Amino acid sequence: MAPWRVRDVMTPEVITMPADAPVAEIAATLEKHRISGVPIVDRFDVVVGVVSWKDFYNRIENRGPDTGGRRRWRRRASSPARWGAGEAAEVMSAAPVTIGADETLAAAGRLMHRQGHSRLLVVDDRHQLLGIVTRTDLLKVHARLDALIEDEVRERVLQQILRVRPGAVRVTVDDGVVTLSGNTGRRSTAAAAAALAEAVPGVAGVSDHLAFTTDDTAGEPMPTVAVPHPMHGWWINSRLNRSAAGSTAG
Repeated sequence: MAPWRVRDVMTPEVITMPADAPVAEIAATLEKHRISGVPIVDRFDVVVGVVSWKDFYNRIENRGPDTGGRRRWRRRASSPARWGAGEAAEVMSAAPVTIGADETLAAAGRLMHRQGHSRLLVVDDRHQLLGIVTRTDLLKVHARLDALIEDEVRERVLQQILRVRPGAVRVTVDDGVVTLSGNTGRRSTAAAAAALAEAVPGVAGVSDHLAFTTDDTAGEPMPTVAVPHPMHGWWINSRLNRSAAGSTAG
C-alpha cells in the first residue's frame, strides 16, 4: 500500500510571471485571480522567486509612511502609479519554499508547519515548476470516495494479496470506515485483512467482524503489524514455514 505522494494531490495549473514582469502587472494579476502570490520563473520554467501581497505591502512601507492600510492598497492594486515602474525581480521573495513531487504528504505537511506556509511550490530535480500543493490538498487523501476504498480493499487486499475466496468476506465503507464481515478460513488471514485494510490510503478506521474456521496461530503470539508495512511478505513467509514444517513432519 504505497503512501500518497505530493504529485497525487497537487494542482498542476499554476499562474506564473517572468522575472522582468512589471510590478503593476503582477499586482493586477493577483487581484484579478484573487490569489495571494505568484511564482516567478525564468524562460526555462525554473522557479526563481515569489511575489506576494506581502512583498507589495513592504514595498509601499519602504517608500514612505503613508501606506494607506492593507484594505486600501488591496483595492487600488491595479493602479500602475501605486507600485512604480519596477520589475518582479526587484520585489520578489528570495528562496521560495519548494518540495519534490515524489515526497509524501506527511513530509509536505511537516515542511508547511516548519516554514509557516499554507502552500508549497512543487518542482522537479531541475527546480522546474510542476505545480502547487496547499494544506487543503493534503486533506484530499481523507476525502477519497468510499467506493474507491471498497474496491481497493476487496480487489487488492483480499483477492490479490491474501487470496481470499470471492464472496467469503463482505466489505462495506461508510465515510472512510471499513467494515469487514464473513469467514476467512484462517485466523491469521483475518488478522492480515484487518491490518492491510487499515493501511489503505483514505481509510479512517476498520470495524472487524471477521470469523475464522481454523486457528492457525494456536500456541503462537499473533504477529505485530506495523501500518503501513509489507504484510504480504509476512503472510507468504508464514505459509512457507508451515508448509516446510508439515513436510518435515511427514
